[in-house]
Amino acid sequence: MKFKHYPIVAFLFFSTIGINSEATAQIYHEVGIMGGPVSFRGDYGLRGDSETINNNIGFGVGINHYLNFAYTDFISQYPRQHFKVRSSLIYHTTSLNHYGALADKNNEAGLQLRSMFGEANVLEIGSGIEYYLMRIRDFERNSGTFTPYGGIGFNLVYYSPVAGTTLEDGLGLPETTFPTFLAGPGEDPAFSNQSNVTISANFQAGIKYKVTRRSDLIAELRWHYYFSDFVDGLKPIGPQNKYNDWMFWFTFGYIYNID
Repeated sequence: MKFKHYPIVAFLFFSTIGINSEATAQIYHEVGIMGGPVSFRGDYGLRGDSETINNNIGFGVGINHYLNFAYTDFISQYPRQHFKVRSSLIYHTTSLNHYGALADKNNEAGLQLRSMFGEANVLEIGSGIEYYLMRIRDFERNSGTFTPYGGIGFNLVYYSPVAGTTLEDGLGLPETTFPTFLAGPGEDPAFSNQSNVTISANFQAGIKYKVTRRSDLIAELRWHYYFSDFVDGLKPIGPQNKYNDWMFWFTFGYIYNID
């Protein structure tokens, strides 16, 4: 598929900004890894239901690349001391089930919901800007220092969902499928196992700790909003379906500073 080359091109682009500039030697590179639990919020379970939130938990990992402009002289003082460009390659997966009052009912509808299962398998690559409250040079000068930070970015997203049921004959029949996920004549499908591509907007906030001159630790909370409602394989029919899929991700990470 043609789009499979886009993430590689994007990552190389953001990792090599300024390659023809005399000031390139003053742009420092940092690489890192991160991982942690993912709370995927899609169309499984009731919105805001604590059982749904607590059980539909997955895991994600990622690698990061940072461009540090703090030691350059071709950018004005404030931006180079408080901003970095961050590029990330991320993968997360979550097993999903229906929970809540409707799924707990001892009737056909409850059985249909309890029998459904799904997975959200998501690969993301993209870039964005991070803002650091402390001056970057001040933070990097001494070990044992902390700095809060926040950021925003956009990712290209490849998702491969799984949506199914343990009931015989599978999804798509009135006997096996909850009405919300059963499309009628002329309606768009309400479930899909088709892989596809979309975009996500992501926001993050965290704390960075300077361990040594070359190494940092981070604790970070991320929110990703997807411009698709099929990331988890479900798109309920009806006015109750008001939002696309999104997720919270709490990560811990390690960063190595390259001179």
